[in-house]
Amino acid sequence: MKKKFLIFILLLIIGFSVYHIYNTYYKMEKVSEVIDGDTIKLSNNKFVRLIGINAPEEDEPCYKEAKEKLIKLVKSKTVRLESDIRNKDSYGRLLRYVYVDDLLVNSEMIRLGYAKVDEFKPNIRYSSLFLEMEDKARRANRCIWR
Repeated sequence: MKKKFLIFILLLIIGFSVYHIYNTYYKMEKVSEVIDGDTIKLSNNKFVRLIGINAPEEDEPCYKEAKEKLIKLVKSKTVRLESDIRNKDSYGRLLRYVYVDDLLVNSEMIRLGYAKVDEFKPNIRYSSLFLEMEDKARRANRCIWR
């Protein structure tokens, strides 16, 4: 009986640990608005800056295309948010990798030429992937690389 109780407690601790880790690093939220090509607003009114990318600003070429693409990718969808080392930027926005199903949206925006790689240490988990996608977009002369 004592052994079964200890196993139960151990499994309970492991379960809570997995739950905590999952909720800390992978959270599901609905996107209510796309601000621009690298920032979104969630249904909980929090703003998210996509880690590792920098999309054009309003007065720059490809701004409209980048924003429209991000709208198509995430607006009104439930996305999975993955954190890295640094949690927020200087504006208080959450810094996250954003997934729609298995698609890493940050990488897709770079691959399609709607954003450039913008590395800020320590959030560099996918830097090599992002640099590879940027090279492909540049060689294909996509949007910002025209």
